[in-house]
Amino acid sequence: MLAARVPSPAELSYGEVAVAGGTLPVAMAGEGAPAILLHGWTLDHRMWAPQVEGLAADLFLVMPDRRGCGRATAPSDLAREADDVIAIADFLGFERFALVGLSQGAVVALDVARKFASRLTGLVVSGAPLPALVERQEVIDLDRFRALAAAGDLERLRAEWSRHPLMETHTPAARALMLEMLADYDGRDLLNPSPVPGFPREAAALLAMPVLAMTGAHDTLWRRECARVLASLAPRARHLEILAAGHLANADNGPAFNAALVQFLQPKASR
Repeated sequence: MLAARVPSPAELSYGEVAVAGGTLPVAMAGEGAPAILLHGWTLDHRMWAPQVEGLAADLFLVMPDRRGCGRATAPSDLAREADDVIAIADFLGFERFALVGLSQGAVVALDVARKFASRLTGLVVSGAPLPALVERQEVIDLDRFRALAAAGDLERLRAEWSRHPLMETHTPAARALMLEMLADYDGRDLLNPSPVPGFPREAAALLAMPVLAMTGAHDTLWRRECARVLASLAPRARHLEILAAGHLANADNGPAFNAALVQFLQPKASR
């Protein structure tokens, strides 16, 4: 499998969107129907580099640093992030748009789908944690990571998190990309914790837009089951596992991830 080439800054354009409490930097690339892509925890907009390379000919990709992450100045607050997505869409003039989220970004994407369903042409969630649908079967010791952040021991925090199964990668390029972003993670969201938006079982049955619930084939068993259950409950949902990929499926197997997004989103995004 060919490694994804990291786009140069010249291939991206940048903007900044005002939201409650600060600003969110937004990277943009490509042409076509709009899709907003939401990164996972400890990462930033750079995680979508394989999608910039593979999808820019088909979609207009909008990749923010979520609040509390990357270069965002807005403080972490998961409850505000659905409104942030709408602020980005309004700033760019999108009446409707596709939404893609991975891991914690998928939590935000599902919250957007609950609150602003009419704005979405399609929803893709990859590796979503859904404890209200499937009893949690994995451990993330946030208390441990929070204590390390409070002590200023970011080096140990990053090292320990890089060894967690959710950060296991399956190609050298994916690992290099993950480590590049993790090296810049500053733990500020851990020091300003916020409630995670819930997604109860009945909410899945009310999702009106087309939904693609996906994971890497080597994601954790729990995340894979969450995707299967979500796909079984949402009325217009499909389920997919990306071969040769773990939790960071978009980086592990960019070509397969990109092909799935184009097949799922492109016919819908122009509606």
